[in-house]
Amino acid sequence: MDIRLKTFVAEASTRMNFLRDELGCIGPEAHHPSDSYPLLISVQYRRRDLALEVFLLLVYAGEEYVATRLSVGGGSNPREEVGSHTAHTAYAMRRALDRQAEALRDALRDL
Repeated sequence: MDIRLKTFVAEASTRMNFLRDELGCIGPEAHHPSDSYPLLISVQYRRRDLALEVFLLLVYAGEEYVATRLSVGGGSNPREEVGSHTAHTAYAMRRALDRQAEALRDALRDL
């Protein structure tokens, strides 16, 4: 089994828990709907005026990436992509999460 599948939720939660600790979001809520390809594992945080989803997508053709989407201001606003990076290895996955957590902090600071 791919190490990214085993560690994604823990790695994403570690990097994004500032949403819970500093901003009062509820989460992390993990979703791992199936064990067959394509695989989509997501971690979500929510607050009345904010929703965040970080996900790992693995597809047969080698399309492997981590992406973070943010929605601010309630459910009617579209989700804005904070970042998307390839993640062919566990190291690349962790590096992508680090970059996206930093970009998220910057995006939330500007609000």
